[in-house]
Amino acid sequence: MPVYASAFKEARPPVAVIGAGAMGRALALRLVERGYPLRAVLSQTRAHAEELARSAGAGIASDDFSQLPEDVRLVVIAVTDAALVNVAELLTGVAHPWRETVVMHTSGALSAAALEPLAEEGAATASFHPLQAVTPSSGSDVLDHAYVGLEGDDRAVAAGIELAVGLGMRYIVLSSDAKARYHLAATMASNFFVTLMGMVQEVLASLDINREDGFAMMEPLLRGTLDSLASASPEEALTGPVARGDLETLRMHGQALREHLPQLVPAYAALTVEAVRLAVRSGKLDPERAEEVLGLMVRLVTTPHTVGAADSAHINN
Repeated sequence: MPVYASAFKEARPPVAVIGAGAMGRALALRLVERGYPLRAVLSQTRAHAEELARSAGAGIASDDFSQLPEDVRLVVIAVTDAALVNVAELLTGVAHPWRETVVMHTSGALSAAALEPLAEEGAATASFHPLQAVTPSSGSDVLDHAYVGLEGDDRAVAAGIELAVGLGMRYIVLSSDAKARYHLAATMASNFFVTLMGMVQEVLASLDINREDGFAMMEPLLRGTLDSLASASPEEALTGPVARGDLETLRMHGQALREHLPQLVPAYAALTVEAVRLAVRSGKLDPERAEEVLGLMVRLVTTPHTVGAADSAHINN
């Protein structure tokens, strides 16, 4: 990794946060807790800016970007991806010493290029993406030890490293062409996991088990799985019927889904195919048995749905 020169004259430069949603709130509170002078909270919704400014103790709260204090040397933009370019363009209309200022956005998918209008004004620009799920009810402690994905010009990346360390976070420096794959991995780990738990909830609901009880049942299993993944590769951690090549159990699962939860069949089959790839790589599942499991999944998805004994015959054939 390159050695980056210090980006700021002060260890804790004056900061403005633009955007008062979940991420803006968590970052603003964390900045203040870690000794950063938060000069302003700006938002296109004034009431949101005022509410966050009160919570964080910022001196200025406004929906007028021209209220950006002149002494601010770090601007953190925490808005939606769709709004980001527009916010950058609006800021170019603000009389500000941009050549002395670092501007970062918190998008995981977009690169620093989204801030090109400000870069043309002389600002150092970067993407500073906290790799964490943040909700409106999250406290600043949600950022404890979380990673930050950093990408941008050298001066802004140096500022991002200093900021991450100052906030008690870790960091990884990315190239602009790596951002999409980085964000893909984050989306799969977080959003797809939540989606998978939604599927689990549907299955448990079919047994009249409510969400709270269902989560209580699954939580020890989930935590045990995370513990396994902390000390072993996915190939080593994989257990269950696919790793064993247990066709009878997989047939039973398929029949239960077709009868009670047919909407989940395609996702179940797709996930099973990925589990087969993992099991073969691990050496737990031999290729011949893997072909049988894959064939079963093809029949599960493509055979017209019937119920009962005929359904079992279709899947088994």
